Amino acid sequence: MRVKALGTFSHHGLMARTTSFQIDDTTLIDCGPGVEDLPTAELLRIERVFLTHSHIDHCQFLPLLADIHASHDGNGLTVIGLQETLDAMTTHMFNNILWPDYTRITNSRGTPLIATHAIDVGDSLPLMDGIITALPCEHTVPALGWLVEGPWRALAFSGDSSPCAGFWHWISNVPSLSDVVCELNYPDTLRGFAEKAGHQTPSGIAPFLPLLPPNVQLWVSHMERGHENEILNDISANSPGMLQIDILQPDTVIDL
Repeated sequence: MRVKALGTFSHHGLMARTTSFQIDDTTLIDCGPGVEDLPTAELLRIERVFLTHSHIDHCQFLPLLADIHASHDGNGLTVIGLQETLDAMTTHMFNNILWPDYTRITNSRGTPLIATHAIDVGDSLPLMDGIITALPCEHTVPALGWLVEGPWRALAFSGDSSPCAGFWHWISNVPSLSDVVCELNYPDTLRGFAEKAGHQTPSGIAPFLPLLPPNVQLWVSHMERGHENEILNDISANSPGMLQIDILQPDTVIDL
């Protein structure tokens, strides 16, 4: 199983794209504008989108992805997430005001171009060569993290979250855990602001890092522009020695 980072930033512009990941050819986690760089043929192969939450930087390209399926008579998309997230999509995005209501528009085979599937923390769904499970998350709106388990290894994604003990304790008990993608939006000097905004800083997650199995790769994502060096210095100072830390760059491929 292959997980490819399409967008890894907290901002857009200057070649930066906000959050999105591609799992093999048919599945996305979040749908930020990094998805738009895929060729049309690849966009039409996408069948499912697992959303962490409703904020626009994580679902910005979803309306245009539905458009591509509509204009090419594609198979359509199933959007999966918390019921509150799906309600936000249908109320504020696919409402025939901001964008056409693709939940009520079908392709030539009578299939809605957007179908929704609500899940809760702890629910799992099969992938082509593995399984994906919804994880706890604490943000300013209802939100999830995700655990992606492949044939050999597993990747956990925190989503946008303030420090969430449930997430870290859950993934520490995954025997095959090899990679953790963790948002660190702000440096420690802005910890108070970060946690009010539902985000993490290095010192905020430091108590949980010793729970991780040895030699886990920690990928840092969603860093606020202009604070990258300070965030990296802070996480290096707060992390156990065996933990491998790197910035998650667009086009990084993680094999599970």
